[in-house]
Amino acid sequence: MNFTKVASGIDIYPLRASLERQPELWDKNPCRLSKRGPHWQTQDIFLRYKDETENIESGDWRNFSDPHIPVWYKSIDFLPEAKPLIFQLMAGVKAEILGGVFIYKLEPGTEIIPHIDKGWHPNFFQKFNICINSNDRAAFCYEEDRMVQHPGDVHYFRNDVKHWVINEGDSPHVVMTVCVRIDQGERVPWSPDSFCERIKKDIVCQQHG
Repeated sequence: MNFTKVASGIDIYPLRASLERQPELWDKNPCRLSKRGPHWQTQDIFLRYKDETENIESGDWRNFSDPHIPVWYKSIDFLPEAKPLIFQLMAGVKAEILGGVFIYKLEPGTEIIPHIDKGWHPNFFQKFNICINSNDRAAFCYEEDRMVQHPGDVHYFRNDVKHWVINEGDSPHVVMTVCVRIDQGERVPWSPDSFCERIKKDIVCQQHG
């Protein structure tokens, strides 16, 4: 399946109220909003991702999605209501690493055009949408199905296949996307018996001078 509802009825209203009180927070970090990209009709608030300072200073954005340790952006201090939702989601899905977090808004009559997310970050992390505000005519679309969210809904969704978002309703579609790493079942094997025995002998030798 391309998406799965993992929760509903989450209390998003404190975050929504905080967003409504602070419209100046939108587009403070507009790196996704170039008209060459699929998200140019949205408004964004970045809460967590790679530190973009070096990219702004150099003007070179080619490494922006390279492997990195995500950091909090300044907006999180103005939207502290987001953190309980983020960590509640992580606990619910047993996530082990927190990646990028951002909020996007689609006004009525706008869209995110069809695309596939590529690069290290979308390949390493799993993505979840927490719906902050929406309507029945806004949808996260795939070629064979579509996801309609209501405030307080939380969905896992695939971004490695073609997808797009539309808002044909009369109210803004506002979503917080939370990227997390879930246990993939990969395990480091036990050390070979020969190595274990050698280490034990080294310890004994050290203890006896």
